[in-house]
Amino acid sequence: MKRLVMLLVIVSMLPSGDLTGQDHQGTEYTVSIDGTNLRFDPPTLTINEGDSVRFLWDGEALPHNSVEENGLFDSGEPEREVDYVYTFEFGQAGIYDYFCEPHESVGMDGIITVLEVQQESELVFEPASNIDEKGSSVIFLIIIIMFSALIFYRTRIDNLREL
Repeated sequence: MKRLVMLLVIVSMLPSGDLTGQDHQGTEYTVSIDGTNLRFDPPTLTINEGDSVRFLWDGEALPHNSVEENGLFDSGEPEREVDYVYTFEFGQAGIYDYFCEPHESVGMDGIITVLEVQQESELVFEPASNIDEKGSSVIFLIIIIMFSALIFYRTRIDNLREL
């Protein structure tokens, strides 16, 4: 009897609902400099909306910067030490070309491809293939009722055996 009550308590603490529609948590990627070849490293990068790109270098012999060709991001004046972060917001999916202003003519450029990520408010659940939050709550309630009935009948059977 005590085991059934404990099982009922444990089951009632389990979370219900669909956890697949969580917001995308951004990841940070780093782009550095290959000063020997005057190149960004990596030269191409594919990320998701909500991710950040950190342009990071220090102790370079020549000053560098990173500027998106349409002005979306700009790390500022060319410097030997740069620590600049840009976060691609939702709705900014696309392909972004960027370059180093002093070394653009020698091909110091890069490409960032930003993939679209669905936000939680945009997710569409199909009842045929997914159980929505109300459906999972109903199922959870049915399970609780079944366990309660099981405990009730088990107690009743134990009481009859004692007579």
